[in-house]
Amino acid sequence: MEVNNAIYDDLGHAWWDDDGDGNLVSLRYLSNPVKFNYIHSIVMHIRSHRPDCRTLLDIGCGGGYLSEELAKIDLDVTGLDPSPASIEAARIHAEKESLAIEYCEGYGEKLPFESNRFDFACCCDVLEHVDDFSQVIKEISRVLKPGGVFFYDTINRTLISKFVMINIMQEWQGTAFLDPTIHVWDKFIKPQELLSVLAEHQLVSQELKGLSPGMNFIAHYFNLRKRAIGKMSWQELGKRLKLNINRNTTCTYIGYAVKQPLTRRDNRTQRSSTAHKAIAHRRVQNTNNRNHISIIPQMGWLDNRPI
Repeated sequence: MEVNNAIYDDLGHAWWDDDGDGNLVSLRYLSNPVKFNYIHSIVMHIRSHRPDCRTLLDIGCGGGYLSEELAKIDLDVTGLDPSPASIEAARIHAEKESLAIEYCEGYGEKLPFESNRFDFACCCDVLEHVDDFSQVIKEISRVLKPGGVFFYDTINRTLISKFVMINIMQEWQGTAFLDPTIHVWDKFIKPQELLSVLAEHQLVSQELKGLSPGMNFIAHYFNLRKRAIGKMSWQELGKRLKLNINRNTTCTYIGYAVKQPLTRRDNRTQRSSTAHKAIAHRRVQNTNNRNHISIIPQMGWLDNRPI
């Protein structure tokens, strides 16, 4: 089964409708506030040590929910999305709000930016939608400056996530508010899989935490029922959901990583490895000779960060 990403073109005009389609508006009122607060706290802490850090790339920005909030805290934001309709909606709304955000069409697998350009990158509600999340992360690492920070969130591949994200939110008639194929369980990503890919692409994990509601399951179920029959607004559902950051990663999780600069030794190793690869390729086809990149210690300015 394929993820239905075409829905973002079909519904792109409705990103900013207050009581619009659940595939879009649920992001705005249920999850975006807590994600922004998480990113905001870390960005402000970093900028207290490095005030020159201003550039941020929002990959898979959609209609601009997160991009706009980040632009309001004095960041130079670039939003990228493959959906022309979503980008158009984002541009129109940013103009109405007098926000100077640069929006462009493009794919995370091949970012249309030079290397080492951005201080921060966000990729929220995206990795579970792409065919090759490792390639997306590789590209994000490429466009981040050394010491740049990558923020992400995604969905864990567990039986609980299948029950909550697929059964309750996509399939059950009494509670569903998402398209039946907007998520595919097989594309969900276990934390250890993501951490492995981060390390492979020179991104050192700093934190990984869970995202889950602050209410019990029964209360959440009945609130979704009220929302489904029109007796509760998305704004009210968001308030009652009380999504918060905690240790429970069984369904969804959030975190960030830092791109570490290569040491001189690493640079010599890469140059040597590249030369050897060229020679080996001429001798034997399909030689698989992977580069070695060492991980240097985590950065001191991230220690003792208040959350």
